[in-house]
Amino acid sequence: MNQGEQLTALIAEDDFAQKQLLIRFAEEHHLIVVDTVSSGNKLVDKYIELQPDLILTDINLDDISGLKACRLIKAKGYDPCIIVVTALTDMKYAEESFEIDSLSLMLKPVTSERFKKSLEKAKKHLTQKRKQSPAAGSNDERLIRFKQKICDLDGRNIQRELYVKEEKIVYISKDSKQISIKWTDSHSVQTIHTSSTLKELNAATSPLLFQCNKSQLVNVRYIQKICADLITPGNYEILLYGVPESLTLSRSCFAHFERARKLMAEEKGVQDAVLRQ
Repeated sequence: MNQGEQLTALIAEDDFAQKQLLIRFAEEHHLIVVDTVSSGNKLVDKYIELQPDLILTDINLDDISGLKACRLIKAKGYDPCIIVVTALTDMKYAEESFEIDSLSLMLKPVTSERFKKSLEKAKKHLTQKRKQSPAAGSNDERLIRFKQKICDLDGRNIQRELYVKEEKIVYISKDSKQISIKWTDSHSVQTIHTSSTLKELNAATSPLLFQCNKSQLVNVRYIQKICADLITPGNYEILLYGVPESLTLSRSCFAHFERARKLMAEEKGVQDAVLRQ
């Protein structure tokens, strides 16, 4: 982490007083609280939507527990940084919290000093994690960095950076002024919005994720079929694995597709040769 970089946090707590206390401690230690939730299901939904650096969660939440919610998040392919906050002292909860790879178990009543120690541990973990993540490498390891604007609890706009593996991106689309990234977590297709431009994203990705028309980039890995566009002669329709919508491959971008298809064939040939050795 860069010096002075602020972390974003999502707080899951069903007790109002405890929630306000956690918000106060978070702000005192320069965390940006992007949202608060009181139920386990909302914790899952909000984490996927906002992808904060840190989850602060109580065990007892409405509907499902914070521990179960974190397990569901991890089952979807995410790797959240988790701090568990609880008044429960039963050792089984401590064991369960470590099973979801929580970094710390803060017992209530939470103090500013306990909060600070847990946060320092989280910062060290995130620093190490980012050092181990390759910014580039083989195409399957390429991390695409993009910008996103979100709001904190006071409605202030925050610009932050997120990363997603290129191999997980299905396509990127510009709709009016909004750029959306469709990506798969192996269980479902997710959408995340970005303030990065299509031009910036095109420059950051490999030729395997190519521009198929003036407002979309598509990952050749997810192309199921190319067929003639019945509406616009000369254009093509792209059918994708895992998503119901189709994309347009314009005549002017067909060379990009040919290049991507050739590169993917070469990549597969190298992988097959390695397997035969």
